Order: sequence, then structure tokens, then C-alpha cells
Amino acid sequence: MNEVNNRHLKLREAINKKRPKFKRENYFRLKRIQTTWRSAKGIDSKMRHKLKGKRKSPGVGYRTPKSVRGLHPIGKEIVVVSNLKELEAVDKDTQVAQLAGSVGSRKRINLINFAEDENIHILNPQIRTTEFGDEDDETFVEIDDDLELIDDEDTEEEEE
Repeated sequence: MNEVNNRHLKLREAINKKRPKFKRENYFRLKRIQTTWRSAKGIDSKMRHKLKGKRKSPGVGYRTPKSVRGLHPIGKEIVVVSNLKELEAVDKDTQVAQLAGSVGSRKRINLINFAEDENIHILNPQIRTTEFGDEDDETFVEIDDDLELIDDEDTEEEEE
């Protein structure tokens, strides 16, 4: 990564700190209105007219530098990976891998093992497990050095 990108990453971080939270007009008045941004369209809307004391609207001036737009904070491009073929195509110098949410535990362990051998950085290496009693209860478990599933019962026995 070159010096220009480092400077632009720092500039993006500063811009993000100053950028206001853009929220929908009158979201606090009605419970059914969500906070997610929608443009003000009313004929007498104070926000649309950009009156002083009203909320800010998104504009071009809040954008980040084009060279670092969409990059991870470490300055590398994020690539969503769902199988071994896609993981092999990741360039470890300029890209980082993010495992797709639809990837199951068995395939996830294989992908993590392969990435560790190839020194490819994975953003979300945790493994999702479900307990047999509760199908709705999902817990995220960190992985060992051996990259095998850890049972909650085994860790409780070790603590005793």
C-alpha cells in the first residue's frame, strides 16, 4: 500500500468522525417512522429547504476519497468468499476474505484451515454452532489453534 492511500485512509477516518448521523425527518414524532434516511419531500419541509437548526442532509461534500472508498480500514479490498475456488483467487497482498453468511460450519473450518496455510486474512473466522436442545439458540464460538469446534460443556469442565 502506498503513501497516498495511507493519507487517504486517515482522511476518510477524520471525515467519518465529523459526518453527522443522517436520520429521517420527523422520525421522533411517530413510532412507525424508522430512523433510516429518506429524502425530505414535503412542500413546506424545513429540512428540504436546509433551514438553520434543522437536520443535515447527505451531500457530495461528505464523501470520502475515491481511492479508499469501499476498502477495509487496513486498506485492503474486501472479497466475500463462499467456497475454496473463490478463496484461492484472493490476492493476500491487496485483498482480505470475508466468509459468506451462508457458509456452514464444516466448510467454514476447511476454508479457515486453507487460509491459514496460505496466509490469507479472514475477517470473520468464528464458527456458528447450535445446541441440540434449542434449534433457535445460536452461539458464536471462537476457534482453537487446531481449528476444531469447541463445546461449551468441555470449557465448563476445564474451568472446574
